[in-house]
Amino acid sequence: MVARETTELSSTPAGTRLRGCNILKNGQDPEARPDNEYPDWLWELLDDDAQRKKLEADPEKKARKEWRKKNRERIKQANFLKSMR
Repeated sequence: MVARETTELSSTPAGTRLRGCNILKNGQDPEARPDNEYPDWLWELLDDDAQRKKLEADPEKKARKEWRKKNRERIKQANFLKSMR
């Protein structure tokens, strides 16, 4: 793991109970950890610029994403036209 600056990246201080994040039936809500204990990729998930650069670096993935978007639009249009009958 790469050493990170001391600036706060998360909005939750370390040690805070993360209510509602428990997925186990008999489990407890987890505690937030210090930012340096989380993987680096986590901080890029909501960063649009980082995601765009990552997509530009992989043309196959970009083409697949565009194809899926066009296909979704085509399905929506077909469903709309069927509902007009």
